[in-house]
Amino acid sequence: MAKFSIFRDDDDEDEEFSVRSPKRRRTSENPSISQSTQNDDEIGDHHHHHHQPQARSEDDNNNHDDTESVDETTKLGSMPVILSDPDVLDCSICFNPLTVPVFQCDSGHIACSSCCAKLGNKCPSCCGKIGHNRCRAIEKVIESVRVSCCYLRYGCKEMVIYCKKQEHEEICSYAPCSCPFLDCNFRGSPRMLSQHVGKEHADFVVRFRYDSSFPVSVGLDEKCVVLQEERYGILFVLSHGNTVTVRCIDPSLSKGRFAYDVVLHEGDSSIKFQSFTHSVTGQVRAHPSVDYFLIPGYFYDTNGRLKLEVCIWNKESLRTAKSC
Repeated sequence: MAKFSIFRDDDDEDEEFSVRSPKRRRTSENPSISQSTQNDDEIGDHHHHHHQPQARSEDDNNNHDDTESVDETTKLGSMPVILSDPDVLDCSICFNPLTVPVFQCDSGHIACSSCCAKLGNKCPSCCGKIGHNRCRAIEKVIESVRVSCCYLRYGCKEMVIYCKKQEHEEICSYAPCSCPFLDCNFRGSPRMLSQHVGKEHADFVVRFRYDSSFPVSVGLDEKCVVLQEERYGILFVLSHGNTVTVRCIDPSLSKGRFAYDVVLHEGDSSIKFQSFTHSVTGQVRAHPSVDYFLIPGYFYDTNGRLKLEVCIWNKESLRTAKSC
């Protein structure tokens, strides 16, 4: 079962929904306490400066707390609801969350606008016409329903509109990432992972600062090197094989947020590669298909090690550099 809240905004009602019967406010079972709470709200904090507080019994305090809780719910205009079948808010044709506009046929079957267009405005349930009459009631519901992010356990407390839940989760900054070290099973938000790596794997991490070159040495048997920025703790992985690439461990950070260059030196020769980081969710097992640097074999020393010079920039420093 899914729990969600419904929020009302009377100012945004369409004209055809503007006429509604008045709703009764919830009242406490104890009228005297309900009235006392109302008076306190109307008078404000000054009421307590001019009058001596009255002693209350434990039962009175409990009733007073219940009344405040009910009043608070009424003020917010929301109420908790349990939805026994979450799929009822999904399109029965494509199974994606319904989004405005929602259409219905004369028989009451509903479909999203995308499916109506794909089906040639023909209802698959009754073969009637669909795609002209909007289902305003369902539209009001899906615009009002708020659900918690699926990454709540990792720290995200965002309540998002049901139809935008997937969109939010794709860019959620709390989306979990796996520890880049293959022998570690830790999984958590990027911030939690940064703290974990800094504490548990500090001896195996190369720390650096943005906009400053730093050396990295890797052996033939090392598949990757974990990099951690000193100030913000953002993690990167320098993948190594016969290619080199740098990726950011944070799925919420899109491509273009960070740029990097890798420089190899061999005597009087040098090779420089520049690109933007892609985002990953932790361990990198496959070779990159794009934006990688193919390393010539003669750049390895006699011990089979490769010495690199790496520099990573964030977006802000790139903007500053372009404006100069």
